[in-house]
Amino acid sequence: MTLHDTTEFSKKAGIVLSLGFGVIIVIVIFFKIGGFIHALLFPPKISPPNEAYGKIPPLTFPQSSVKGQFTYTIETLNGQLPQDFPDRLIIYPMIVSQPNLLNLDNARTKAATLRFVDQTGNPLPEIPRGGPDYEWDETSGFQRKIIYNIVNQNFTLTSNYLTALSVLNAQNLGDQTSAISTIQDFLGSIKSFPSDIDLTLTQNPNPDIAYTTTPQLYSISSGQLLPTTSLSNAQVIRVDLYQKELDYTMTAGQDQELTRFQDFDMKLPILYPHPPYSTMNFLIASGPTEADVVSAHFTHQTIDTTPQPSDKQATYPIKNAQEAFDDLKNGKGYIASYTGTDSQILIDKVYLAYYLGETQENYLMPIIVFEGKNGFFGYVSAIKDEALQ
Repeated sequence: MTLHDTTEFSKKAGIVLSLGFGVIIVIVIFFKIGGFIHALLFPPKISPPNEAYGKIPPLTFPQSSVKGQFTYTIETLNGQLPQDFPDRLIIYPMIVSQPNLLNLDNARTKAATLRFVDQTGNPLPEIPRGGPDYEWDETSGFQRKIIYNIVNQNFTLTSNYLTALSVLNAQNLGDQTSAISTIQDFLGSIKSFPSDIDLTLTQNPNPDIAYTTTPQLYSISSGQLLPTTSLSNAQVIRVDLYQKELDYTMTAGQDQELTRFQDFDMKLPILYPHPPYSTMNFLIASGPTEADVVSAHFTHQTIDTTPQPSDKQATYPIKNAQEAFDDLKNGKGYIASYTGTDSQILIDKVYLAYYLGETQENYLMPIIVFEGKNGFFGYVSAIKDEALQ
């Protein structure tokens, strides 16, 4: 080829390549525009909640001790209810203890470990109370009484500590930190310290949350416990234990819309019937030689948090914040706590949580929490009615 022919060929090849690249660019733009139009006309969807356990029993709250007719006003930071709730949450099954032939023998061993023994050191006999409940009574010292469920290992301990000289003198009481250690030793001695307890929620809770509390101080006056802020005046320390927050990621629609789906990083607390207190609480007081547990109420339910693949997680549809607020206004919620006298409640926080009460549940159920001034906590069951039995 001559130089002229080579030049002409290069020009033609350049034109062909330019046209080819132009066609490719046009095709790419065409498909992108087509995809955008298709997404507008036929938006992507995700599968609805799988309701893996079928219809589940509704959440049953206890009878509220807060009386009165209330009206509610939303006073959150933006003056609105949250708009970013997922359209579903994961439901966890509970591990329900089953009776076996060793239950009573194990309970006897634990009672003896807690020093329910006679003056010669022999274990005190149990008193059947019907069903799985048994009682042991101490006849000396604080005259403690423990009622123990030999199946689920929950218990209530009472005593005559309010009139005991060692308690009133408070010589061996210690401080809030040592009170927590006393609880750990007490439960550890009978192998009953739950693995899902988060002690940081008791030791150093987030100051921005109101549903947990550090150990609280009390003095005794005329046989009654009175709150005090001074350790030098304290004769009793109350310690509450809290279960770990539930932390998981799931894909869900946003605020009921299956066309606006995303990954939600959830970290939800577990709340109890009477915030900021839990169903696992203890009173510590001074014994003759050391601090001791003089009263306890221990109700713990174990959550089955066995990891599951995302497509195997049991998900259930939940109400949005407005639906839950309507339920609260219509008296369909549970007033868990309120120390004020005004019937007008100003709601400054609205969030999702899980709930555990005193009675055994088959599933860990979510709630929508409405929090306000003067210790107001209102709970509304979060699961949509159509997913319940």
